[in-house]
Amino acid sequence: MTSNEILMLAVGLFTGAQLTNLMHAHWASRDARRDAAAAQAAWKRAAGDRYLYEIRTHRLNNFRARMDEPDRDLLAIQVGLYEGQERARREGLL
Repeated sequence: MTSNEILMLAVGLFTGAQLTNLMHAHWASRDARRDAAAAQAAWKRAAGDRYLYEIRTHRLNNFRARMDEPDRDLLAIQVGLYEGQERARREGLL
């Protein structure tokens, strides 16, 4: 081998090593972006779960506090059903 061929072999090896290093750096940055996006999605999911849990807890606490009070909506529905039944009886439908 001539000295020129040996020099070209060394340049080729160093160039290949630099390109391999650049390729690994690119892959690492892509993986870091994916991990950051996954972490942000997990954070948002956890925040949503916590929000829904707090709503559920709030509703349960308010339901327990209102157990002694009559539910106005339910009472209105019951009165409406009762009036509808009475009207149907008067008209001979029942």
